[in-house]
Amino acid sequence: MAEDVLSRQSGQGPQGSGPLPVVAALDGSSHEDAVIEWAAATAARHGVRLHLVHVVEVGVSLTPYAVIATEAPWFGEQLEATTRERLDGLAAGLRERYPDLEVRVETPFGSPPAVLVDFSEHATVVVGASSHDRLERLVLGSTALAVVAHGHGTVVVVPESLPPVEPHRVVVGADGSDAGARAVAHAVAEAASVGGRVSAVTAWTVEVEDGVVVTEPGTERWSRVEGRLLESVREALAGAREAHPEVPVEVVVRHGKPATALLDVAREQGADLVVVGRRGRGGFAGLLMGSVSRTVVQRSTVPVAVVH
Repeated sequence: MAEDVLSRQSGQGPQGSGPLPVVAALDGSSHEDAVIEWAAATAARHGVRLHLVHVVEVGVSLTPYAVIATEAPWFGEQLEATTRERLDGLAAGLRERYPDLEVRVETPFGSPPAVLVDFSEHATVVVGASSHDRLERLVLGSTALAVVAHGHGTVVVVPESLPPVEPHRVVVGADGSDAGARAVAHAVAEAASVGGRVSAVTAWTVEVEDGVVVTEPGTERWSRVEGRLLESVREALAGAREAHPEVPVEVVVRHGKPATALLDVAREQGADLVVVGRRGRGGFAGLLMGSVSRTVVQRSTVPVAVVH
């Protein structure tokens, strides 16, 4: 269903060929407003279609009589109708605020993570994460983390209670890998859409120069390590800079854990968006759920875009 709905976006090609439609993953929870705000603003900036999607999951324990309720033939239809009515109201409000924005409502049946992963093949998917309940954000089975872990394109995780902010200051993890290059391209394109700027961050912990483990800051070996990393990131930035020469891009090299480096730079610079690639190498090796990207998603106080 996701492919049928989203592949009809006018002028839209496969992942990487241009701005994709935006899917706002809704569930009626407290972080839904932040998801809607971010998704609508992003779709409007890029001139693409916005889909408000609430996956109707009927096989859940809503009452002590869940088996009777969820197996009743009318239950799913009633739940879907109620959900669609709510989304229609949200869509009407967005059309008033964004007259040029095409907004569609989708209420597919199924498992939320599985359906949203399917949508991610043809759209940028925006999901929410609680900014108050720490335990909720650590649950590996949560929808947000599941979609980030298994998604196909770009998945943006938006913290709860986020005020509407355009990505004027974007911080991206860069390491010279192909995945890092895709993350950089996304970061620069987002900054370009609002006249913003980008900081490309790379980090290292253990490096060897001349057969010696580099441990002393300020030494020639230390400088050579950072110079090599700096050059690697600059090469990775070449394509994005060529596509958007108007976007100021700086390279930041930090010694330490990559997730900590990204979060520190984001905090120091007042970032509006953090971007990571799901797979990397060197200082950002293992950008999979379970390592750096999970840490950044869980701890960031600003939206995080995970580029697959």
